[in-house]
Amino acid sequence: MDKTTKNLFNNTELAFTNKSNFELRKAFFLFSVLDYPILTKIGNAFLLLVLKLRLPFKIIIKNTIFNHFCGGETINDCKTTFESLKKFNISAMPEYSVEAESSIEGFENYKNDSIDLINFLGNVKLPFIAIKCTGLMDINLLEKISSGDLSYSGDEYQVFKSRMIELCDAGLKNNVQILIDAEETWIQDAIDNVAVELMKKYNTKSSMISLTHQCYRTGTLDKIKRNMKIAKENGYFYGVKLVRGAYMEKERERAQKMEYPSPIQPNKELTDKEFNDSLKYTIKNIDFSSLWVGSHNENSCKYLMELMKENKIKSDDNRIWFSQLFGMSDNISFTLSDIGYNVVKLIPYGPIEKTIPYLIRRANENSSVKGQSNRQFTLIKNEINRRKQLN
Repeated sequence: MDKTTKNLFNNTELAFTNKSNFELRKAFFLFSVLDYPILTKIGNAFLLLVLKLRLPFKIIIKNTIFNHFCGGETINDCKTTFESLKKFNISAMPEYSVEAESSIEGFENYKNDSIDLINFLGNVKLPFIAIKCTGLMDINLLEKISSGDLSYSGDEYQVFKSRMIELCDAGLKNNVQILIDAEETWIQDAIDNVAVELMKKYNTKSSMISLTHQCYRTGTLDKIKRNMKIAKENGYFYGVKLVRGAYMEKERERAQKMEYPSPIQPNKELTDKEFNDSLKYTIKNIDFSSLWVGSHNENSCKYLMELMKENKIKSDDNRIWFSQLFGMSDNISFTLSDIGYNVVKLIPYGPIEKTIPYLIRRANENSSVKGQSNRQFTLIKNEINRRKQLN
């Protein structure tokens, strides 16, 4: 690791520059809970009970975990957050964090709501939207297509593709890039194929469409290499969104239950290697692609910075973006933005009672990633102490 980046993300004054003392104290309490898995489980049980019994704790939830991890209940509620981030040259990607309904009406609603959001993003000059294919097509049909049991000429697939084309047309009109989310391995082939098909149509001048790759999966780099080769041969750009992944436990349980080899890396070290190798390969091929990195891992962010420097790529090159979730890893986001890199925060929003499943996932992810919540807790504590010493 470059010596100049060793303590890069330790500047708490910069990391929490947009947080008041009161907001810092609330964050201190929140991450002190998340640092203890048993307390997280109790908190999750409480949130589920609130959801099930419709208990009158909305104001408490809103003023604690909701306000920390979500931008608001509506897209308009998020505008204050967008403006606050913009002051520090950080972009935003709002995401409606409510589970989509699995019905024809639900798929149409998700498509129309996404188009409305794309139009909104175009008006406020925000560059990205993430799309979940399971919001646009039945997951069982995606599984059948992925396994080869259902013809790609089927009516359902054509309707799904036409919905995606409507979204991409809206993105093209509004200069908003479409990031297609990765999902479970057993439906991923269908998603990959439609993503590549859309890239051939829309990525002739730049990477308007990007596909998400999960590095906890085995073979991720090989897939990027195959698809990059096809893109080069056919004269279009291959958009890469790179994450570590979100379905690890579910994937392992299914593989064990159905007695097939687990598609998940056997340990974190190999996941990190797959991630960093994929970073290196994509940067080497950046003239034929783009790279959108969703990571709270400080070392991975430093490594990408080093790769950009080695390959003489400017920090503000519009083909490369760093991203973190709202309410997490502000020490990474604000530092990178301050030294000139492109940074975007993913801003979840939606009705409080409907975003509880999302909030539970956030809590679980924080408590399951070794050292993540502890790191946040320590940084917040350091900044509170620093401010006390100034008074």
